[in-house]
Amino acid sequence: MKNFRFLTMLAGLLVSGHSGLVEAQGFQRWFQVELTIFSNESSSDRERETWRPEYPDLAFPPDMVRLGKLTDLLLLELFAPDSDADDSAAEGETPDPDLARLRETGPFPARDASGFRFPDLQRDPFLELPVSFSDFRQTNQAIDRAGQYRVLYDAIWRQPIGDPGSATPIFVAGGARYGPLAELQGSVALEFNASRDRVIFSANLWLVEFGGAPDDQLSLPPLPEEFRETTDSSASPAISRIYPMHQQRELRSGEFHYLDHPALGIVVQITPYDLPPPEPVEVQP
Repeated sequence: MKNFRFLTMLAGLLVSGHSGLVEAQGFQRWFQVELTIFSNESSSDRERETWRPEYPDLAFPPDMVRLGKLTDLLLLELFAPDSDADDSAAEGETPDPDLARLRETGPFPARDASGFRFPDLQRDPFLELPVSFSDFRQTNQAIDRAGQYRVLYDAIWRQPIGDPGSATPIFVAGGARYGPLAELQGSVALEFNASRDRVIFSANLWLVEFGGAPDDQLSLPPLPEEFRETTDSSASPAISRIYPMHQQRELRSGEFHYLDHPALGIVVQITPYDLPPPEPVEVQP
């Protein structure tokens, strides 16, 4: 039963999701994007600036998307309402406690199980690619080995980039997790400048220090429900400091770009990508 159900679900994979985003009108070019965000663990560097107790500019943008993951496929089977846990209960078997815990606390699939197709690593936008596609593996290892820094988030994906005002914000969460919250949250976005000779990378991020002496004036923007990875309703630790990072950088394709900040660092690279034509569909008699 389990294998049949899993193969049935594999018969398609997510026609919904981000595929419609490529249908936007106007000028577009495709790029492969690689991004690493890391923290600067030096307290002396973090204290170089005076941080405001309130941050009214912290917000998640509308129309934000999450990068798709190939592991979503496995989670879709896990959380399907007619999965093996229901069969086990009907047959008198003891339900799997690990499965029950995952269903209750997550992580949850980024999409529901309706409408499937296989993910296309060559053509799907905003799909996180395997680490084998990465050019930053040695860079990330060097950052972690340095001791003063810690990689919080790294991803590689492909997407179309268009004229100013057409950017699709991408949700970012990384580092340690405290209930529904992550140590690093925010979004990034990419769009061409007016002359179309550079790509503008925008970072809207914040790094949170939890615990310690709480500051009652500090609060975080609510995380949209569709981006929550757990239903854990336990209270998060008190917030003692927030380090916001709002920066833009004009990128040249194929170059390694670094954005500096007292508490965070960003390494980003974009590479032109030639979107292959759709494969012809074979009609079976």
